[in-house]
Amino acid sequence: MMMQRRSCVAGISTLIAVAGCGDAGGGSGGAGTDTASSTGAAQGPGSDTGAAPTTGGVTGESSGESAGESGSSTGPATMPGPWDYGVFIPPEPQAPGDPTKGYEALLTRGYITCGIPWLLFGLAKPVLGAYTDGEPLPGRSGKNAQVPYNWTVHEVDGAEIVSQNCLTCHAGSFNGQRIVGLGTADADFTGDMSALLNAFPIPDIPIPGIEQMTRFLNRVKVLGPQTVMRTVGTNPAEAVAITLVAHRDRHTLAWSDEKLLPLPELVVPSDPPPWWRAHKKNALFYNGMARGDHRGTMMLATALCTDSVAEAQQIDSYFNDIQAFVRSVQAPKYPFAIDAALAAEGAVVFAASCAGCHGTYAANDADDTYPNLLFPLDIIGTDAVVAEGGTKYAPQLVEWYNESYYGSITRMEPNDPFPGYMAPPLDGVWASGPFLHNGSVPTIAAVLDSSKRPKFWRRVDYDSAHFDEAALGWPYIELQYGHADAAADEKKFIYDTTQFAHSKVGHTFGDALTPDEREAVLEYLKTL
Repeated sequence: MMMQRRSCVAGISTLIAVAGCGDAGGGSGGAGTDTASSTGAAQGPGSDTGAAPTTGGVTGESSGESAGESGSSTGPATMPGPWDYGVFIPPEPQAPGDPTKGYEALLTRGYITCGIPWLLFGLAKPVLGAYTDGEPLPGRSGKNAQVPYNWTVHEVDGAEIVSQNCLTCHAGSFNGQRIVGLGTADADFTGDMSALLNAFPIPDIPIPGIEQMTRFLNRVKVLGPQTVMRTVGTNPAEAVAITLVAHRDRHTLAWSDEKLLPLPELVVPSDPPPWWRAHKKNALFYNGMARGDHRGTMMLATALCTDSVAEAQQIDSYFNDIQAFVRSVQAPKYPFAIDAALAAEGAVVFAASCAGCHGTYAANDADDTYPNLLFPLDIIGTDAVVAEGGTKYAPQLVEWYNESYYGSITRMEPNDPFPGYMAPPLDGVWASGPFLHNGSVPTIAAVLDSSKRPKFWRRVDYDSAHFDEAALGWPYIELQYGHADAAADEKKFIYDTTQFAHSKVGHTFGDALTPDEREAVLEYLKTL
């Protein structure tokens, strides 16, 4: 079931969908939450009662458009703030689509055109382990009701195969419930999936779908070593995207097992943002570099086996509907108690200190504002690797993208007008931990007070019902050692902020607040 909009007290391949299918990436300051189905019974877009879905916002417009176009600050006129350094990213038209058809396509269509034959999927599951141990998604029918929520049974060239879908990274759990659109914060990408698949024996008999499985295995063998993360919960979205690009001809999309372009040897973690941000944002990804119609980057994220322009065009024929569904997703309502009086105090502090960058929030989504501001790195101060990925570390891959079929739909502009990060909308931000674009901070309380951010930490456990209602995040243990000194079996559970691209620095704006003001803002954020 899709959870509905909050009320405001004062009147936010396991390796394939990973690349950010519908990534509504926010900025360095907030925590991303993904689109909502928090009763665990995702029955499609719309409300719990089955009401017809809406886009939940604007199509080709931005609710923060007027403030940005006028050049005026969205913060208090008498109080300069970081918002005065942000640059407005204007809206661009988005292809219209049907959210209901999009939800169906998301869960039934074969936009990933290779996978495991249905006849062999039962044998493959024990080998793939955690990659296939998810529960079925309520509301699906037929054979799709028999597979994990993040896999889809579909037909390719007359053969039934099972492929991963976008929910691998965009259907996280909160309070024990599966939420479609919430970024997955507990997936383990610290191992090489290709090593697991190498152990799976392919029978030497003519089973329908063997050709698609061979393609799947070959692609995962290429992706696997490139997409290994340091810590459970971090996502290899950046690595998947650039690897798919480096192994394809930019004009024909033909695959090459050998690299056609050099790849930077970096481990760059990502915290998957929630889909419910998408309808407010004029540019996608944390660094705001995806401009134009956003479905192009969504399609690239699922292009594991899209080997021709004709095939990409066929997938594109329904991806406008998938994008319409993504843009229809709304944040869930905070499920625990809220101190209304304290939240009202927090609303005042938020309006003075935070709204200029992150927008304003009302009982009705249509009355929200969001300024769509891109901030330079010297203002936001967070880890710069993702912002500079397309200008410093891999500009050749941006060039590839813009010359490809996908670039004819969505442009990549990582330097317009400068490398930086967008401050995200904060709808449902409380559900989207860990925080900052690289997932380096475990709680919002630590986002608002940089002195409280641990250098080395690990979650107490990965039970989504265990939530810190005071600090708004996952309960964690601060450690005195990082990866260099950790035992081999502990290392993957530790977030080590001294590692490249894993820094916890930046977004220190909350440091100026008093402890009481920070406590009030935390309570207010529960209402979003």
